[in-house]
Amino acid sequence: MKVAGKYATSAGRIAVFALGVSLAAAACSSAEEIDGRLAPVSDGPAAHIARVHVILQAEPDPIAVEPQLDVSARFVAFRGLDEEFVRGRVGIGQLPYERLEPGTCVVSEALDGVEVRERQASPERELLLVDAGNLRVSIGDVQSDVPLVLLPDLLPYMSGVEYEQVTDALPTVFSYDQAQGLSVEIEGSGDDEIPATTLETRLPARLDLSSSFSLDPSVIELRWRGAPRSDLPMILRIGAYVGSEPVGAEVTCAVLDRGSYRLDLRELRALGLGVAGEGLHIRASRFEPMTFDAGEFAGSEFIVEMRDGLFTVLR
Repeated sequence: MKVAGKYATSAGRIAVFALGVSLAAAACSSAEEIDGRLAPVSDGPAAHIARVHVILQAEPDPIAVEPQLDVSARFVAFRGLDEEFVRGRVGIGQLPYERLEPGTCVVSEALDGVEVRERQASPERELLLVDAGNLRVSIGDVQSDVPLVLLPDLLPYMSGVEYEQVTDALPTVFSYDQAQGLSVEIEGSGDDEIPATTLETRLPARLDLSSSFSLDPSVIELRWRGAPRSDLPMILRIGAYVGSEPVGAEVTCAVLDRGSYRLDLRELRALGLGVAGEGLHIRASRFEPMTFDAGEFAGSEFIVEMRDGLFTVLR
């Protein structure tokens, strides 16, 4: 990946946010109970984390109305809270490939972020989602400006904006070509906090997911274009359906990205997968994570996720 940076020249996009009002000097280190656990609180300098996540699905999903392009970005400055708590609060926690070992399956709900509830306002806690200026995604000849969304004023210590763009169908001019580049242009905040930055990479290899039954009717053979040099697991999400209605629990599995995998339905049903389904909706995700530096946001995450899906009628 190539990461290039330059300082923005336009003063019109400079965003100034108040991180909070300090009512008294806090101790160097203390702890406060939030959602039943202790979260460190301190008066140290603000920390910075960011994630830009692009999800691309080359072909429409066969059963669900899912976006073919989904872009989200969050640039977070915080003080007085630990990073794990902040990531859970703003929705940039660990992704499934980071949480599951290859060969492991769990109910998908177990991977959802822990709900965080506000218990008591504290002037030492500050969490700001920073305005990074205009953000544009380009894939070949397709360009998409990612809207900026103002956060609702629900918490006394949390404010700012986030970026979210969901496109149900890619333009007809789009044709998948792995040689095409994917870039994200970040205009920047107009100061040293987030300079103008461009993230560039190539499209990940498409999956071309397919399935067939083995001699054992409880085993489904999955095949796709493998990535033998990848050390990251691929993520499978499996749900049972009767008609267009899901039954039972969806199950998420991490598998080696080697081009094939045997799904044992008996094991999945023991986890809660619907036993009365007429078919299975199977979705696969390949992740290509990278890091980038942009001003005070050093070591930020740039994640490109390639998805594919199919529907298999059970015998």
